[in-house]
Amino acid sequence: MVEKQKTYSLKELNLLVKETLSQYLSQAYWIVGEISEIKEHYSGHCYLELIQKDEESDNIVARARATIWSYSYRMLKPYFESTTGRKLSPGLKVMVLAQVSFHEVYGYSLNIIDIEPTFTIGDLELKRRETINRLIADGVFDMNREQTLDLLPNRVAIISSPQAAGYEDFKKQLLGNKARYRFSIKLFEAVMQGEDAENSIIQALSNIYNEIDRFDLVAIVRGGGASADLSCFDSYSIASHIAQFPLPVITGIGHEKDTTVADLVAFKAVKTPTALAEYLIDLASEAEQLYLTLLDSLVELSTSYTESSKSQLIVYADQLKSASQLTVFHHKNRLTKTWSSLPVLAKFYMFKSLSQVQGLKEQVKSAAENYVNTPKIAIEKYQKDLKKYTLQTLSANKQKVDFFGRMIETMNPINTLKKGFTITMIDGKTIKSASEIGEGSLLTTKFWDGEVKSVVK
Repeated sequence: MVEKQKTYSLKELNLLVKETLSQYLSQAYWIVGEISEIKEHYSGHCYLELIQKDEESDNIVARARATIWSYSYRMLKPYFESTTGRKLSPGLKVMVLAQVSFHEVYGYSLNIIDIEPTFTIGDLELKRRETINRLIADGVFDMNREQTLDLLPNRVAIISSPQAAGYEDFKKQLLGNKARYRFSIKLFEAVMQGEDAENSIIQALSNIYNEIDRFDLVAIVRGGGASADLSCFDSYSIASHIAQFPLPVITGIGHEKDTTVADLVAFKAVKTPTALAEYLIDLASEAEQLYLTLLDSLVELSTSYTESSKSQLIVYADQLKSASQLTVFHHKNRLTKTWSSLPVLAKFYMFKSLSQVQGLKEQVKSAAENYVNTPKIAIEKYQKDLKKYTLQTLSANKQKVDFFGRMIETMNPINTLKKGFTITMIDGKTIKSASEIGEGSLLTTKFWDGEVKSVVK
């Protein structure tokens, strides 16, 4: 007869497992794992799933549910976030002190009673360094920083959330600048923190690329919030897209102390959205000062060339006139001497034969004509030379004047005003600094199609 075997109900077996685990695994253990899921319950409890991945294949080789009860979570959460600057979120590696628990209905789980944030800090820094080294190895780390920003970059593509306070601060500072520089901005909406931030920001960059000819630069704006919200800006994917973007990218993501990988690869990184706006305003001011300096130099150079050419023409004309007068005077004296000696010669030869006298007469006549024609020819030659040189000089200077005229037309303030600039004046004098304006000053603001007068209060 077969001996009857002992059987267990499922509950009895689970209770046996629970009792065994409680007996042999009663102590707490430090465990390293990666958070794959995390949820905060309205009751204050935190429910997680921890996993372990194979280092080579990245396949999951272990998985366990975990719980941080509310009485522990309300202390562990702020402790972890303030120490690491990060929120507990999927993808983070953590070291936790946990007790093994088994429930006859819910099965195996871990009860987390403590957490070691320094482990996570080390792991995050290691990942950050790996990201930087990977960007360098790819040859893209310096690409965006090596780009050239336009002299007047006033067409700005903005990546931000429309509800972000930092975006409003940036827009107010930029569009309300005291110098009244005009900027064209367009917002490309993106999620700036959380799990969706990475894909959202990359999509915004892609949207900007589709109309890239409309912009001079990209501004990534995010203000306020905790340092923990910056984790997406350390990701390889975002940093790689920024580094390789064909427009200069400037970051102003709102933290004085933290520098992300995105900041390191961007063309320029400033701490706050307001600082980013001020940077663009300063660039516009520098462009205006350069324009005014070049315009003054061009006018001065044009005037100098005109006066120099005029003086040179006067000198050449005086020299030619003096030379002509001297030549005429010289030949006139020689002719006078020749004619004065003619009676003496005639008397001397009157006793010669009539043919000899006649021959001498012809010679004297011919000589006289030569003496008369020689200065005439010389004068005509000088006149031709003077005319030729004058025309050449006038032509050359006309080309110079035309050249500078075209340059002056290019730099014509009207053309600049049509681009959105204005010129502010007091009593006909251009104002270049706010310090020149006092209360009660009567300002004249010139636009390309008119002017407006205003009084400073």
